[in-house]
Formats: sequence, C-alpha cells, structure tokens
Amino acid sequence: MSSGFLRVKTVGFEVRKIYMTRVKGEAEQSSICATLLKPGARQARHHLSDHELAWLAGSLFMAGYETSSNTLTWFMYLMILFPEIQTKAQEQVDQVVGRSRLPTFADAKHLPYIWAIIKEMLRWRPPAPIGMLHATLADDYYEGYFLPKNSIVIPNIWSINRDPEVYENRVEDFYPERHLSSEGKLKDTLDEGHFAFGFGHRSCVGRHVANNALFVDVVTILWAMKMKPVKDEHGKPIVPSIDEERSGGIILNPPKCQFTCTPRFEEVDMILQQARDDILKSTRYTQE
Repeated sequence: MSSGFLRVKTVGFEVRKIYMTRVKGEAEQSSICATLLKPGARQARHHLSDHELAWLAGSLFMAGYETSSNTLTWFMYLMILFPEIQTKAQEQVDQVVGRSRLPTFADAKHLPYIWAIIKEMLRWRPPAPIGMLHATLADDYYEGYFLPKNSIVIPNIWSINRDPEVYENRVEDFYPERHLSSEGKLKDTLDEGHFAFGFGHRSCVGRHVANNALFVDVVTILWAMKMKPVKDEHGKPIVPSIDEERSGGIILNPPKCQFTCTPRFEEVDMILQQARDDILKSTRYTQE
C-alpha cells in the first residue's frame, strides 16, 4: 500500500515538471495544459497562480486519466473473463451500428447493454474502493456512534456497492443485467446504479464526462475487436483468477494477464484510419 501512495506523490512531482516545461515554452503540444498556459492569458483568464495551475493539471490527471484507464483495463480483463458477455454486447452493437461505420453518441440510447456493462464495472470494481473524504456539517449520530461537527468521514464505496438491500442477490457477481428491466431497457432510476462517483453535493463533477468517455471507448473496442486470452502449450486459455487483483495505493487494479485482440471484420482498419484522417483534417482546419 505504501508504494502506491509513493507513486501518487511521484506523479505530483512529474506533473509539476511538465507544467514548468510548458511555462518556459520548451514544449509545444495541444492539451488542456497548453490552454491554461497561453502567454498573457494565464492569470487574466483563470486568476490562478503557477502553483495553483500545477495542482489543477495534476488533479485533472489523477481524477481523469488514472481512474478512466483503470476502468478500461478492468473492461479488457472482464471481456476475456466473461466471453459470453462480450459476445452478447457485440451482437447488440452489430444490430444498432452495423459494420460500415464507427459508433457515435447518437447510438448511445439504443445500446442499453453497453451502458449496463459500464454501470456494472463501476459497481463491481470501483476505481477507488475508498471514496473521497467528507466532513460532517453538524453533530450527528450513526448507528449509536456520535460524530461531532467537522468529523472526517471516509465512505466505504466497495461495501456500499455491495449492499444486498440495494442490489439484492449476486452482489459479488459481475452481472450487467441487474441494471436492465425485463424488456432489456435500462432501469429508470435517479442514481447511477452505483456509488463510484460518490454522492451528495460533493459527488464527482466529472461523472458525465467520465461516462461519455467510457461509452465511446467501450463501444468502439467492442465494435472493432475480438478479445481472447492467450493459451498455454496445451491449448488451454490462461485467465488469471480475480483473486490476483492488485492494489496500487488508492486504486484497485485487475490481475496481470495477456490476451489477443483481433479485428472482427476486414473493414475495421480502413474505417478506423478514415476516422483518424477526418479528425486530423478537422483539427488542422480549426487551428488555421
């Protein structure tokens, strides 16, 4: 656990180095950091010091990149652990999107099973099993315990996501169908279906960005690739046990595993390349 927190501290120093490199004009790369550091506009636009901007860049990295990449790593592992779920998801993608174009946000409302997978990933293995710190606004009692005002409260997201009164049976299983109605549609609920983003007025402000980014990544991977575990010398698939999951400080990582990704149909590479070229052309046009 201590090595994980040391890594978190090290990331802070590395982000600071990147920030200062860009302040000095030694790096030219379009990004959120570059936007924050435009000459003459830094303090005028954002009213933040160099130190505060460095913390902002670091927060965006830790809150966005680390958790999103962790969830996608879990997704890849889950698709080889549960090939039947992968197949079911790809069947729905083929029905809605087809194989002549990439998935888009316009397809989102027609792909409930993809959303169910995302919700269940965040419930079953939340990126941060221990949530962000809260503080009590007034004296309070909880199950016989007295909590004075301003007490630090650390929510156990892992346990909350496994509350049998909320999720009924199979709380330890990866079961996307729990988020669907009997007709196969997403259940009409006011919450996310999990508590990975926290709760209350201090819940994650980037949850909509995170959900949309995960949707695009997950549905595109499922549209393009077939994921399979590698095999041993006897032809038996090698799938590490879930019990081999690893803790990296505040982040829970899946077991290390090897797998293969192959195109699901011949046109995949051509369609992806065309989409990439279109994005590059659009970016150059915008910059000009």
